[in-house]
Amino acid sequence: MLYAFKQVCLNPDKPVRQFGHSCQTEPVSRVHDSLHGRILALGNSKRYFISVSLDLLGIDYEFTTKLTEMAQPLFDKPLKIVVSATHNHYGGDTRDPDYHAQCLQAVFEGISSLEFREGQLTASYKSIPYDGVGRSRITNHQATVLLNLIQIYDGETEVIDIINYNCHPTIMQAETTDFFTSEYVGYALSQLKEEDREVCFTFLQGAAGDVSTRFTRTGQNYGSVVQLGQRFADKVSWLRDQPANRRPLNLTWKDREIEISYDLSDIDTSLLPDNLSKRELYTIELGKEARKELIAHPERWQKSSTLTQLNLGAAKIIFGPNEFFSYYLSVLDTSRAFLVSYSNGYCPYILPPDEVIYTYETFTDILSKETKKQIVKTLKELN
Repeated sequence: MLYAFKQVCLNPDKPVRQFGHSCQTEPVSRVHDSLHGRILALGNSKRYFISVSLDLLGIDYEFTTKLTEMAQPLFDKPLKIVVSATHNHYGGDTRDPDYHAQCLQAVFEGISSLEFREGQLTASYKSIPYDGVGRSRITNHQATVLLNLIQIYDGETEVIDIINYNCHPTIMQAETTDFFTSEYVGYALSQLKEEDREVCFTFLQGAAGDVSTRFTRTGQNYGSVVQLGQRFADKVSWLRDQPANRRPLNLTWKDREIEISYDLSDIDTSLLPDNLSKRELYTIELGKEARKELIAHPERWQKSSTLTQLNLGAAKIIFGPNEFFSYYLSVLDTSRAFLVSYSNGYCPYILPPDEVIYTYETFTDILSKETKKQIVKTLKELN
Protein backbone atom coordinates (compact mmCIF):
# COMPACT_ATOMS: atom_id res chain seq x y z
CA MET A 1 0.00 0.00 0.00
CA LEU A 2 1.19 3.51 -0.84
CA TYR A 3 0.67 6.54 1.38
CA ALA A 4 1.63 10.22 1.43
CA PHE A 5 0.75 13.36 3.34
CA LYS A 6 1.23 17.06 2.60
CA GLN A 7 0.20 20.26 4.33
CA VAL A 8 -0.16 23.45 2.29
CA CYS A 9 -0.72 27.07 3.31
CA LEU A 10 -4.03 28.77 2.45
CA ASN A 11 -3.35 32.24 3.86
CA PRO A 12 -4.91 34.71 1.38
CA ASP A 13 -2.45 36.47 -0.92
CA LYS A 14 -4.50 39.66 -0.76
CA PRO A 15 -7.25 41.04 1.50
CA VAL A 16 -10.46 39.03 1.33
CA ARG A 17 -13.55 38.80 3.49
CA GLN A 18 -13.95 36.09 6.08
CA PHE A 19 -16.71 33.60 5.39
CA GLY A 20 -19.00 32.42 8.15
CA HIS A 21 -21.10 35.26 9.56
CA SER A 22 -23.30 37.90 7.95
CA CYS A 23 -21.44 40.67 9.78
CA GLN A 24 -18.12 39.79 8.10
CA THR A 25 -18.37 42.36 5.31
CA GLU A 26 -14.92 43.95 5.21
CA PRO A 27 -11.76 42.43 3.66
CA VAL A 28 -9.18 41.13 6.13
CA SER A 29 -5.45 40.78 5.58
CA ARG A 30 -3.92 39.95 8.98
CA VAL A 31 -3.13 36.31 9.73
CA HIS A 32 -3.05 35.36 13.40
CA ASP A 33 -2.39 31.66 12.86
CA SER A 34 -2.15 30.06 9.47
CA LEU A 35 -4.91 28.41 7.48
CA HIS A 36 -3.92 25.05 6.02
CA GLY A 37 -5.01 22.39 3.61
CA ARG A 38 -4.12 18.84 4.64
CA ILE A 39 -3.71 16.26 1.88
CA LEU A 40 -3.86 12.57 2.75
CA ALA A 41 -3.25 10.17 -0.16
CA LEU A 42 -3.57 6.38 -0.22
CA GLY A 43 -3.00 4.06 -3.13
CA ASN A 44 -2.83 0.41 -4.12
CA SER A 45 -2.44 -1.56 -7.32
CA LYS A 46 -5.88 -0.51 -8.55
CA ARG A 47 -6.66 3.01 -7.35
CA TYR A 48 -5.74 6.17 -5.46
CA PHE A 49 -7.82 8.07 -2.93
CA ILE A 50 -7.04 11.59 -1.72
CA SER A 51 -8.75 13.30 1.21
CA VAL A 52 -8.25 17.05 1.35
CA SER A 53 -9.22 18.93 4.53
CA LEU A 54 -9.31 22.74 4.36
CA ASP A 55 -9.40 25.26 7.23
CA LEU A 56 -12.34 27.00 5.56
CA LEU A 57 -16.10 27.25 5.98
CA GLY A 58 -16.94 25.29 2.86
CA ILE A 59 -16.01 24.80 -0.76
CA ASP A 60 -18.14 24.23 -3.84
CA TYR A 61 -18.27 20.91 -5.68
CA GLU A 62 -16.68 22.51 -8.75
CA PHE A 63 -13.46 22.83 -6.71
CA THR A 64 -13.29 19.04 -6.36
CA THR A 65 -14.22 18.48 -10.00
CA LYS A 66 -11.55 20.86 -11.28
CA LEU A 67 -8.93 19.56 -8.86
CA THR A 68 -9.57 15.99 -10.01
CA GLU A 69 -9.25 17.02 -13.65
CA MET A 70 -5.93 18.73 -12.91
CA ALA A 71 -4.53 15.92 -10.75
CA GLN A 72 -5.61 12.76 -12.58
CA PRO A 73 -2.82 13.04 -15.24
CA LEU A 74 -0.30 12.81 -12.39
CA PHE A 75 -1.47 9.29 -11.55
CA ASP A 76 -1.34 6.06 -13.55
CA LYS A 77 -4.51 4.64 -11.99
CA PRO A 78 -8.03 5.96 -11.30
CA LEU A 79 -8.09 8.77 -8.76
CA LYS A 80 -10.84 9.76 -6.34
CA ILE A 81 -10.59 13.08 -4.50
CA VAL A 82 -12.90 14.22 -1.71
CA VAL A 83 -12.47 17.81 -0.51
CA SER A 84 -13.77 18.64 2.96
CA ALA A 85 -13.82 21.77 5.10
CA THR A 86 -13.46 22.14 8.86
CA HIS A 87 -16.29 24.72 8.72
CA ASN A 88 -13.99 27.39 10.09
CA HIS A 89 -15.82 30.73 10.26
CA TYR A 90 -12.59 32.76 10.27
CA GLY A 91 -10.98 31.63 7.03
CA GLY A 92 -11.06 33.31 3.62
CA ASP A 93 -14.20 33.61 1.53
CA THR A 94 -13.96 31.00 -1.21
CA ARG A 95 -16.76 32.74 -3.11
CA ASP A 96 -14.08 35.29 -4.03
CA PRO A 97 -12.82 34.02 -7.42
CA ASP A 98 -9.21 35.01 -6.79
CA TYR A 99 -9.05 33.29 -3.43
CA HIS A 100 -10.87 30.26 -4.83
CA ALA A 101 -8.22 30.03 -7.55
CA GLN A 102 -5.42 30.50 -5.01
CA CYS A 103 -6.70 27.61 -2.88
CA LEU A 104 -7.14 25.39 -5.92
CA GLN A 105 -3.59 26.05 -7.09
CA ALA A 106 -2.14 25.52 -3.59
CA VAL A 107 -3.84 22.15 -3.18
CA PHE A 108 -2.90 21.06 -6.70
CA GLU A 109 0.74 21.94 -6.08
CA GLY A 110 0.56 19.99 -2.83
CA ILE A 111 -0.75 16.94 -4.66
CA SER A 112 1.90 17.37 -7.35
CA SER A 113 4.66 17.29 -4.73
CA LEU A 114 3.44 14.23 -2.80
CA GLU A 115 6.19 11.76 -1.99
CA PHE A 116 4.66 8.32 -1.67
CA ARG A 117 6.00 5.64 0.62
CA GLU A 118 5.23 1.95 0.33
CA GLY A 119 4.40 0.07 3.48
CA GLN A 120 2.50 -2.71 5.18
CA LEU A 121 -0.36 -0.58 6.46
CA THR A 122 -2.76 -1.44 9.24
CA ALA A 123 -5.34 0.76 10.96
CA SER A 124 -7.24 0.96 14.22
CA TYR A 125 -10.47 2.82 15.02
CA LYS A 126 -11.70 4.28 18.31
CA SER A 127 -14.90 6.19 19.07
CA ILE A 128 -15.92 7.80 22.36
CA PRO A 129 -18.55 10.31 23.55
CA TYR A 130 -16.84 13.60 24.36
CA ASP A 131 -18.55 16.91 25.09
CA GLY A 132 -15.59 18.71 26.66
CA VAL A 133 -15.36 21.10 23.70
CA GLY A 134 -18.76 20.93 22.02
CA ARG A 135 -22.32 20.54 23.28
CA SER A 136 -25.79 21.26 21.98
CA ARG A 137 -26.13 24.98 21.34
CA ILE A 138 -29.93 24.88 21.22
CA THR A 139 -32.31 25.23 24.15
CA ASN A 140 -34.50 22.15 24.80
CA HIS A 141 -32.33 19.98 22.54
CA GLN A 142 -29.85 17.18 23.19
CA ALA A 143 -26.98 16.54 20.78
CA THR A 144 -24.70 13.55 20.26
CA VAL A 145 -21.02 14.54 20.35
CA LEU A 146 -18.39 11.95 19.41
CA LEU A 147 -14.63 11.96 19.08
CA ASN A 148 -13.44 9.43 16.51
CA LEU A 149 -9.89 8.44 15.65
CA ILE A 150 -8.34 6.30 12.93
CA GLN A 151 -4.65 5.53 13.46
CA ILE A 152 -2.69 4.22 10.49
CA TYR A 153 0.52 2.26 11.01
CA ASP A 154 3.34 1.26 8.69
CA GLY A 155 4.51 -1.90 10.39
CA GLU A 156 4.79 -0.90 14.05
CA THR A 157 5.25 2.82 13.32
CA GLU A 158 2.26 5.13 13.61
CA VAL A 159 2.29 7.41 10.56
CA ILE A 160 -1.14 9.06 10.12
CA ASP A 161 -3.99 10.00 12.47
CA ILE A 162 -7.44 10.93 11.12
CA ILE A 163 -9.40 12.87 13.76
CA ASN A 164 -13.16 13.34 13.49
CA TYR A 165 -15.17 15.54 15.88
CA ASN A 166 -18.52 17.28 15.49
CA CYS A 167 -18.24 20.78 16.91
CA HIS A 168 -18.33 24.17 15.17
CA PRO A 169 -15.04 26.12 15.29
CA THR A 170 -16.83 29.28 16.46
CA ILE A 171 -15.15 30.25 19.70
CA MET A 172 -14.09 33.66 18.39
CA GLN A 173 -16.50 36.61 18.20
CA ALA A 174 -17.31 37.47 14.60
CA GLU A 175 -17.83 41.20 15.17
CA THR A 176 -14.35 41.74 16.63
CA THR A 177 -12.16 39.12 14.91
CA ASP A 178 -10.27 41.11 12.28
CA PHE A 179 -7.76 38.39 11.43
CA PHE A 180 -7.64 34.91 9.96
CA THR A 181 -7.39 31.95 12.30
CA SER A 182 -7.85 28.20 12.02
CA GLU A 183 -9.58 28.29 15.45
CA TYR A 184 -9.52 25.40 17.93
CA VAL A 185 -8.97 22.82 15.19
CA GLY A 186 -5.75 24.39 13.97
CA TYR A 187 -4.47 25.02 17.48
CA ALA A 188 -5.12 21.43 18.55
CA LEU A 189 -3.43 20.00 15.47
CA SER A 190 -0.37 22.19 16.03
CA GLN A 191 -0.11 20.95 19.63
CA LEU A 192 -0.46 17.32 18.58
CA LYS A 193 2.28 17.81 16.02
CA GLU A 194 4.55 19.32 18.66
CA GLU A 195 3.89 16.26 20.79
CA ASP A 196 4.61 13.75 18.02
CA ARG A 197 6.45 15.09 14.98
CA GLU A 198 6.64 11.70 13.29
CA VAL A 199 2.86 11.44 12.82
CA CYS A 200 0.80 13.35 10.25
CA PHE A 201 -2.50 14.63 11.66
CA THR A 202 -5.62 15.56 9.73
CA PHE A 203 -9.07 16.64 10.91
CA LEU A 204 -12.48 15.89 9.39
CA GLN A 205 -15.48 17.85 10.70
CA GLY A 206 -18.39 15.74 11.87
CA ALA A 207 -22.15 16.30 12.13
CA ALA A 208 -21.83 19.67 13.90
CA GLY A 209 -25.06 21.38 12.83
CA ASP A 210 -26.38 21.52 16.40
CA VAL A 211 -23.05 21.48 18.27
CA SER A 212 -20.84 24.41 19.25
CA THR A 213 -18.66 25.77 22.05
CA ARG A 214 -21.39 28.11 23.30
CA PHE A 215 -21.64 26.39 26.67
CA THR A 216 -18.03 25.22 27.07
CA ARG A 217 -16.05 28.39 26.30
CA THR A 218 -15.25 30.96 28.97
CA GLY A 219 -14.81 33.80 26.48
CA GLN A 220 -14.85 34.66 22.80
CA ASN A 221 -11.21 35.47 22.18
CA TYR A 222 -8.04 33.67 21.20
CA GLY A 223 -7.29 32.84 24.83
CA SER A 224 -10.44 30.69 24.78
CA VAL A 225 -9.29 29.10 21.52
CA VAL A 226 -6.08 28.09 23.28
CA GLN A 227 -7.98 26.79 26.28
CA LEU A 228 -10.39 24.61 24.32
CA GLY A 229 -7.86 23.71 21.64
CA GLN A 230 -5.50 22.40 24.31
CA ARG A 231 -8.33 20.53 26.01
CA PHE A 232 -9.20 18.91 22.70
CA ALA A 233 -5.55 18.03 21.94
CA ASP A 234 -5.19 16.48 25.41
CA LYS A 235 -8.25 14.30 24.85
CA VAL A 236 -7.03 13.18 21.44
CA SER A 237 -3.63 12.36 22.99
CA TRP A 238 -5.36 10.28 25.65
CA LEU A 239 -7.43 8.45 23.02
CA ARG A 240 -4.32 7.77 20.92
CA ASP A 241 -2.85 5.86 23.85
CA GLN A 242 -5.87 3.63 24.39
CA PRO A 243 -5.52 0.06 23.07
CA ALA A 244 -7.37 -0.98 19.93
CA ASN A 245 -7.24 -3.83 17.48
CA ARG A 246 -5.53 -3.19 14.17
CA ARG A 247 -6.71 -4.50 10.84
CA PRO A 248 -5.02 -4.53 7.42
CA LEU A 249 -5.75 -1.25 5.66
CA ASN A 250 -8.39 -1.58 2.98
CA LEU A 251 -9.01 0.94 0.21
CA THR A 252 -12.39 0.89 -1.50
CA TRP A 253 -15.03 3.53 -2.00
CA LYS A 254 -18.44 4.07 -3.51
CA ASP A 255 -20.61 7.06 -4.30
CA ARG A 256 -24.35 7.47 -3.90
CA GLU A 257 -26.09 10.39 -5.59
CA ILE A 258 -29.33 11.65 -4.08
CA GLU A 259 -31.85 13.79 -5.92
CA ILE A 260 -32.93 16.80 -3.89
CA SER A 261 -36.44 18.16 -3.50
CA TYR A 262 -37.44 21.21 -1.47
CA ASP A 263 -40.11 22.27 0.99
CA LEU A 264 -40.76 26.02 0.95
CA SER A 265 -43.78 26.05 3.24
CA ASP A 266 -44.05 28.63 6.02
CA ILE A 267 -42.72 27.75 9.47
CA ASP A 268 -45.17 28.31 12.32
CA THR A 269 -43.36 30.59 14.76
CA SER A 270 -46.34 30.76 17.11
CA LEU A 271 -45.03 27.55 18.67
CA LEU A 272 -41.66 29.01 19.68
CA PRO A 273 -40.77 27.95 23.26
CA ASP A 274 -40.86 30.67 25.89
CA ASN A 275 -37.40 29.90 27.27
CA LEU A 276 -35.30 30.67 24.20
CA SER A 277 -32.38 33.01 24.84
CA LYS A 278 -32.16 36.51 23.36
CA ARG A 279 -29.37 35.26 21.10
CA GLU A 280 -31.52 32.42 19.80
CA LEU A 281 -34.45 34.75 19.14
CA TYR A 282 -32.13 37.15 17.33
CA THR A 283 -30.63 34.45 15.13
CA ILE A 284 -34.11 33.12 14.34
CA GLU A 285 -34.96 36.55 12.93
CA LEU A 286 -31.79 36.34 10.82
CA GLY A 287 -32.93 32.89 9.72
CA LYS A 288 -36.27 34.24 8.53
CA GLU A 289 -34.47 36.75 6.30
CA ALA A 290 -32.07 34.08 5.05
CA ARG A 291 -35.04 31.85 4.15
CA LYS A 292 -36.58 34.63 2.08
CA GLU A 293 -33.27 35.02 0.25
CA LEU A 294 -33.02 31.28 -0.42
CA ILE A 295 -36.56 31.06 -1.74
CA ALA A 296 -36.01 34.08 -3.99
CA HIS A 297 -33.09 32.40 -5.79
CA PRO A 298 -34.07 28.92 -6.99
CA GLU A 299 -31.16 29.00 -9.44
CA ARG A 300 -28.87 28.41 -6.45
CA TRP A 301 -30.65 25.25 -5.32
CA GLN A 302 -28.74 22.06 -5.89
CA LYS A 303 -30.44 19.29 -7.84
CA SER A 304 -28.48 16.49 -6.22
CA SER A 305 -25.83 15.74 -3.62
CA THR A 306 -23.26 12.97 -3.40
CA LEU A 307 -22.42 10.81 -0.40
CA THR A 308 -19.09 8.96 -0.56
CA GLN A 309 -18.18 5.97 1.57
CA LEU A 310 -14.46 5.29 2.05
CA ASN A 311 -13.80 1.85 3.53
CA LEU A 312 -10.41 1.61 5.24
CA GLY A 313 -11.09 -1.78 6.79
CA ALA A 314 -10.92 -0.67 10.41
CA ALA A 315 -13.72 1.84 9.80
CA LYS A 316 -15.82 3.45 7.12
CA ILE A 317 -15.80 7.21 6.57
CA ILE A 318 -18.98 8.64 5.03
CA PHE A 319 -18.56 12.06 3.43
CA GLY A 320 -21.54 14.31 2.69
CA PRO A 321 -21.96 17.96 1.67
CA ASN A 322 -24.60 18.99 4.20
CA GLU A 323 -24.27 20.63 7.57
CA PHE A 324 -25.67 17.55 9.28
CA PHE A 325 -27.29 17.78 12.69
CA SER A 326 -25.98 15.15 15.09
CA TYR A 327 -29.22 13.21 14.72
CA TYR A 328 -27.70 11.65 11.61
CA LEU A 329 -25.10 9.87 13.75
CA SER A 330 -27.94 7.85 15.24
CA VAL A 331 -28.59 6.08 11.94
CA LEU A 332 -24.99 4.79 11.84
CA ASP A 333 -23.26 2.05 13.75
CA THR A 334 -20.63 4.41 15.13
CA SER A 335 -18.49 1.48 16.28
CA ARG A 336 -17.54 1.00 12.65
CA ALA A 337 -18.34 4.25 10.78
CA PHE A 338 -18.38 8.00 11.19
CA LEU A 339 -19.86 10.92 9.29
CA VAL A 340 -18.04 13.89 7.76
CA SER A 341 -19.89 17.11 6.88
CA TYR A 342 -18.98 19.84 4.35
CA SER A 343 -17.54 17.37 1.83
CA ASN A 344 -18.26 16.85 -1.87
CA GLY A 345 -19.46 20.43 -2.00
CA TYR A 346 -21.27 22.68 0.44
CA CYS A 347 -25.02 22.08 0.88
CA PRO A 348 -27.62 23.50 3.29
CA TYR A 349 -28.22 22.65 6.90
CA ILE A 350 -30.10 19.43 7.36
CA LEU A 351 -32.19 19.02 10.48
CA PRO A 352 -33.79 15.71 11.53
CA PRO A 353 -36.71 14.72 9.30
CA ASP A 354 -39.26 14.40 12.13
CA GLU A 355 -38.01 16.54 15.04
CA VAL A 356 -39.19 20.14 15.44
CA ILE A 357 -36.26 22.36 16.47
CA TYR A 358 -36.42 26.15 16.58
CA THR A 359 -33.11 27.70 15.61
CA TYR A 360 -31.57 29.75 12.81
CA GLU A 361 -30.96 26.57 10.82
CA THR A 362 -34.65 25.63 10.92
CA PHE A 363 -35.34 28.50 8.55
CA THR A 364 -32.36 27.92 6.26
CA ASP A 365 -33.06 24.19 5.88
CA ILE A 366 -35.35 24.01 2.87
CA LEU A 367 -34.85 20.32 2.07
CA SER A 368 -38.01 18.25 1.91
CA LYS A 369 -38.78 15.52 4.41
CA GLU A 370 -38.63 13.02 1.55
CA THR A 371 -35.06 14.08 0.73
CA LYS A 372 -34.02 13.76 4.37
CA LYS A 373 -35.50 10.29 4.61
CA GLN A 374 -33.66 9.32 1.45
CA ILE A 375 -30.43 10.56 3.01
CA VAL A 376 -31.14 8.48 6.13
CA LYS A 377 -31.77 5.42 3.97
CA THR A 378 -28.56 5.98 2.04
CA LEU A 379 -26.49 6.48 5.19
CA LYS A 380 -27.79 3.17 6.53
CA GLU A 381 -26.84 1.47 3.28
CA LEU A 382 -23.34 2.96 3.29
CA ASN A 383 -22.85 2.03 6.96
